[in-house]
Amino acid sequence: MEHQKTSPGNAEHKEHRTFIRLFTTDIRKRLIAGVIVLLPVYVTFYVLKLLFTFAGGTMVPVVQRILLRSDWVQLKVPDAVLTPLMFLIGLVMLFLILYSAGAFATNFVGKRIIKFGEGIVERMPLVKTIYGTSKQFIYSATLPGKGAFKRVVLVDFPRKGAKAIGFETGSFKDKEGNKLLFIFVATTPNPTSGFIVLYPESDVEDTHLSIEDGFKIVVSGGILTPALKEEMEKLYPI
Repeated sequence: MEHQKTSPGNAEHKEHRTFIRLFTTDIRKRLIAGVIVLLPVYVTFYVLKLLFTFAGGTMVPVVQRILLRSDWVQLKVPDAVLTPLMFLIGLVMLFLILYSAGAFATNFVGKRIIKFGEGIVERMPLVKTIYGTSKQFIYSATLPGKGAFKRVVLVDFPRKGAKAIGFETGSFKDKEGNKLLFIFVATTPNPTSGFIVLYPESDVEDTHLSIEDGFKIVVSGGILTPALKEEMEKLYPI
């Protein structure tokens, strides 16, 4: 029986397809690596841009009114130096405002005044919902030990067998005495929205991750740091 010989044309065609496959695989790997490298930079840049925009759009006009009233500034400082100087002073003022607000909110008198103001806000139907939700979310994300989010868990969502990162926010017992947990499943990359789902306690798996690490996974779209990857591999060993 004669062996079927491969024609030079077919061999050349196979080599061409192999080259194309390797080339596209290499491009895909490098694109993914580029996303992993640049995405944190972009997020950092975006947050800083928001701060700078606030400082430039809100604080600079205030600084400008103050400085331009000074004859010394008008006579001694050229415009090329005055503009970045006002921006820098605006950033310093923003820092001082945030620091002063934090100091005020943590002393006895400040706490009483803020509590009184929040009591007024809670009487406003629409305002109390927006203010209360945003405050609770920020409080939980920045102070995980004291916030509404108790722990990071894994649950079946959106279907059985598919796992999703969730945050336990509360619990209660039904008529039969079974414990049910409120689980907040956040959306990616905006964790301020999501779904509240009730799960039996037996269907909720603890990840032993911190609240901060849980938010990192959600915001990054599952791009794990080596430490987080190691923690997840402990849950699901290969």
